[in-house]
Amino acid sequence: MLVSFLSKKILPVLGAVALAAMVAGCSDAQPPASDPAPSKAAAPPPETELNGLTAQELKDIAIFEQANGDSHGLTPKQVATTQANMRKDPIFRNRFLGVWTVQNPSDAWIVMEILYEVKPDLLVEAGTFHGGSANLWAIILEHINPNSEVITIDIEDKREPRAKELPIAKERVTFLLGSSTDPKIVAEVHRRAKGKKVIVLLDSLHSKEHVAAEIEAYKSIVGVGSYIIVQDTPLGPKAAIDEFLAGTDTFVADRKRERYSDTNSVRGYLKRVK
Repeated sequence: MLVSFLSKKILPVLGAVALAAMVAGCSDAQPPASDPAPSKAAAPPPETELNGLTAQELKDIAIFEQANGDSHGLTPKQVATTQANMRKDPIFRNRFLGVWTVQNPSDAWIVMEILYEVKPDLLVEAGTFHGGSANLWAIILEHINPNSEVITIDIEDKREPRAKELPIAKERVTFLLGSSTDPKIVAEVHRRAKGKKVIVLLDSLHSKEHVAAEIEAYKSIVGVGSYIIVQDTPLGPKAAIDEFLAGTDTFVADRKRERYSDTNSVRGYLKRVK
């Protein structure tokens, strides 16, 4: 899911700031002077904050909310409903090899099937976050194409130490610091992709404008039979995808990839057909 994950230039989605404040309040707030200090026995365990979510998990959810941007066309009520559902989603507890990996297991399975079918030399991932998914793709690719590698891009290096230290990360994963639409980053990816079979996976800022810019930036390095995979499409990406497909006959939405009802990539498996 969800980039940079967090663009420093976008307006937060309604409620994200409030959630972030709530997160901070869980760990930093002090009781009013007039109230007796809570006893140690009454204090919650340090890893438990709200509805079973830790402070870090709540912060991750707030980042995801902000990463949706504000060009999704949803009403405030729909945004609030989406946020409420997100806070209940067990996806924020997912880990791969001990590293936080915010991936829908159903979609991760489909991505693995596509990797096997296409057998790319290079997977370009926009949106690194904690670094778990880049290692997941790299391990799968290691068994499919011995010469494959992963490039993962983010505007901040939020990778966990373990994500950097895993042998697979050192051998096959390259991290690029910057926006996935920055001309310098785009040029570097194009340079590394030259002559290679490429899959592009977009999981960074989920605003319509950003996803549209990403598709435009990387569509030319994706060959016939390969894919641009757009994750978290129900909000901003959906509009970007609709406009892109309406103006091209070189890509189609591979709807057969959406066989799981909980997919977060509705119309997001964009296959190049010519």
